[in-house]
Amino acid sequence: MGEKMKERKTLWMRYVNFEKIKDLLHIVYKNNASLTAGELEKKGKEEEILLREDGKEMSHSPCYHYRKVMEGLGLVEVKEKCYRVSEKDKVRRLLQLTEIKKPMPEDAKEVLREIIVENEDCRKNFFDIFMKKNKYNLYELRTYGTYAMVKTKSMEESIESRNKRGRAKVRKKKRVGPIIIKNPTGKEIKLETQDSIHAIYWGVRLWSFELGLTDELMINFKEGRIIYPINTNFSENEITEEIIEKIKNDNTDNEWVSLYLPLLTKEIALKKRFAISQIKKFLHVLKRRYPTFITFTPSSTVFIDIKTPFERQDEVIRRLYLFKNGYFYSHLNIYKKFLKEVKL
Repeated sequence: MGEKMKERKTLWMRYVNFEKIKDLLHIVYKNNASLTAGELEKKGKEEEILLREDGKEMSHSPCYHYRKVMEGLGLVEVKEKCYRVSEKDKVRRLLQLTEIKKPMPEDAKEVLREIIVENEDCRKNFFDIFMKKNKYNLYELRTYGTYAMVKTKSMEESIESRNKRGRAKVRKKKRVGPIIIKNPTGKEIKLETQDSIHAIYWGVRLWSFELGLTDELMINFKEGRIIYPINTNFSENEITEEIIEKIKNDNTDNEWVSLYLPLLTKEIALKKRFAISQIKKFLHVLKRRYPTFITFTPSSTVFIDIKTPFERQDEVIRRLYLFKNGYFYSHLNIYKKFLKEVKL
């Protein structure tokens, strides 16, 4: 008897553009059960779907990952080496709600969110970290999910030591990892291989973020990135109540209370799990409603002391500040008589 073949353990999740996934799904549907992997890739390039941002055709590797994501999410099946669309109701619904080369409407994105959250691999490797129980759906994730913090080995070092090590080994390419995603109860997901980091941290995590399933914030590099499932039941009153509580807790004789916006946004986000964009938008609305009671403090140099060593991290920090007319607003200033004027 021959030696048993080893099971392939590589994770299939990778970062993809889901507009392209949707377009490829339509190509499979149009040519149902007649395209092999190579033919699907060829069609995708001919239809100008499998193209890079610079307009050039994708290489085989990213095309492979697009196919594997479609397979992994159960959007398509491979029978006799040919691709066919899954018979699952949600997949058929996704096709009905979308058109090739046209942006997905919100109801189609909602179906896609359900498919991703219900996927066993996505749950086990990412979404379970936000939940106490193992069985849950999209509604329960949004309603009962908790936040999780991202930790890396480099966060244990000082910036100075990282800089020294970087200068000493400037020619040596450093592999990233491990990355630990941990919730407040101590439950954690440890990403120790490049495969798991690409699949989960740069794959499912970014799918979730870009589809509005989760949001992310970071006050500074040392504290790390915080990820949480977005509560879609947004409430203006709940945010106003949080601000009122801040004013009531101020024991100074000052007529104005000054609240540091990144910290205020973080506290509201973690307590209510509202999207950061919604919180910021409402703070602007609140100022328009009470222009004599609320002001913002501009600070265009606010990021000088919080630069981080990783690309694109500054963008996550910047999102916690209000931005308008070229200025970053670092503080929300509220006249205490606001308490007498506000109506809930």
